[in-house]
Amino acid sequence: MTNLRLRLELVDRPGVFAGATAALAALGVDLLAVDVLEENGPTVIDELVVSLPPGVTVQDVEDVLRIAGAIELLSASVDGPTRDPVVRALDHAVTVLTAPWDAAAKGDALAAVAYADVGQLVDVGEAARFPLARRALETQVPAAGRAGPASSPLGIPSGWVLWVAQAGPDPAFLAVVGRRLNVRFSAAEAARLRAFATLLGSVGVISAY
Repeated sequence: MTNLRLRLELVDRPGVFAGATAALAALGVDLLAVDVLEENGPTVIDELVVSLPPGVTVQDVEDVLRIAGAIELLSASVDGPTRDPVVRALDHAVTVLTAPWDAAAKGDALAAVAYADVGQLVDVGEAARFPLARRALETQVPAAGRAGPASSPLGIPSGWVLWVAQAGPDPAFLAVVGRRLNVRFSAAEAARLRAFATLLGSVGVISAY
């Protein structure tokens, strides 16, 4: 059995999600976890973790989801063992808190919280070079945009980046994560990243960076 993480956009009306899961069940696909990432007007973005039976391909899954009412399968990637998202977030926090000097551990944890590929804590002075970071700092609202050398120091040539400032006055650092897939960050991912960055700052981890 292969575990697959699917991000899909569905029409937000009664019965559409039930139809999508029924279509997956007809293929023998086992639904392991569901995460609602964003409601945006007439559509909703859901992330599903499913287990594929032998002989069923990603294309098979995409075909039945579209027939069932999904507007688009935004991404599909092989996933590891399914864990509760709250437990996963707490595990990331423990990893960072037990090694506050480890910049790589912080970056990996930031990326994992937002389902990104890479992450980094960036000093306010350095972050000010990037327009998205300045916007996130000035408005205290997460700022996302297309990846590239002008958008972050992460070295991602394409995809999406997301900047957040920790909640509260005068943050010393911002968190930035990047995703190589051409899939924008959701409001839920931005909120989770900001909460995690605020947690790190409130326990003094950021000052140990």
